[in-house]
Amino acid sequence: MSTLDTFADTGTLGPGLQELDTLYIEYEGGKPIYFVSDIHLGDGSHADVFQDKDAYFLEFLKEVSAKAQALVIVGDALDFEQAWYFSRIVRAHREVIASLTQLAEEMRVVYIYGNHDPDILLFQDLLKWELCQTVIVDERILVQHGYEFDSYVGQKFEESSFWARTVMLYERIFRTWIRLPLREYYTFSNRAVHYLFYWVNRLNELFEWIEDRFEINHLGQGLRDWAEFWTRGVMGDPMGLTRPVVRRLEADPNVDTIVCGHSHLPGVVPVGDNKAYVNLGSWSFGNSQYGIWNGKQFQLMDFISSRSIRDENYRPIFEGHADRTYREWFEDQYMGFLRFRSGEEALREGVRPRPWVLSNLERRKTPANPPDEEEST
Repeated sequence: MSTLDTFADTGTLGPGLQELDTLYIEYEGGKPIYFVSDIHLGDGSHADVFQDKDAYFLEFLKEVSAKAQALVIVGDALDFEQAWYFSRIVRAHREVIASLTQLAEEMRVVYIYGNHDPDILLFQDLLKWELCQTVIVDERILVQHGYEFDSYVGQKFEESSFWARTVMLYERIFRTWIRLPLREYYTFSNRAVHYLFYWVNRLNELFEWIEDRFEINHLGQGLRDWAEFWTRGVMGDPMGLTRPVVRRLEADPNVDTIVCGHSHLPGVVPVGDNKAYVNLGSWSFGNSQYGIWNGKQFQLMDFISSRSIRDENYRPIFEGHADRTYREWFEDQYMGFLRFRSGEEALREGVRPRPWVLSNLERRKTPANPPDEEEST
């Protein structure tokens, strides 16, 4: 089976793999279920966004081994789009791969396909993980990687994969970052991309005028889809997952909680009176998020800092800050000569473009504890 046969055109599992599509987990009491997503183990180069956190992740796996009933990895643990080959990932993170494989011999380790790791199917027997696209926990918790709610990646998997590989190759060659948010990755290349993107949006406006004037359909549709995808990230809702997830929760009486990764924006977001959207964040750059389900509620933690995370990253989205057009954002932010207000303010505050350095983080003194059962989401 070829790599591209793993996914259908929609980004979902292709026809011969439907028997692996959904797995079920029941909380058995006692030990909680751990969740982690978007680890992004790469080739160990500058462009490997895992950024040498092997010692921290090994410590996390020890905690999982001692305290968890099961571990659910919600996709993109192995970043084939950055590393290209499994052998490069193994060379760079040999001990992490070995520990994950050993953990699968001790307890149930379930792996959900992500958009960066379709090749993982080829190594299923070696890694010993249970592979699937969807996990159902306790009948009412839906767990998917998240690209299913992404209108660009989910519908144009191969196109988005090409652009991801291209950007990461550029980052590797030129030792720079083209990432969001701009204030944290205020590199020359990233500023240039944000500037050029303004003109991409103006070009899209021209396409729309031509469509209306001459009754032509779908002119420049690919460029328009990509522009919308980038704009959602700039406005603070990476991949545009939030509203589609909330709509699904509101419309589906059989689902109380949706758990995703994909966007790297961690949070536990209440939806209505008794539902929640849980995004597990990532282990990219300085992040180290993971989730715990104790049979009653989810807790989201950052492993290195031991910080508990709730809905603080999502409040601006629900307050309307993500509803502006890119042109409105640009006209508010651009100061001329490839300078942007948020980036210049960040520089004055001492924020510098990564590379991320382990020595800049304080070592964790004590491991994060599972949530108390009395606490509610």
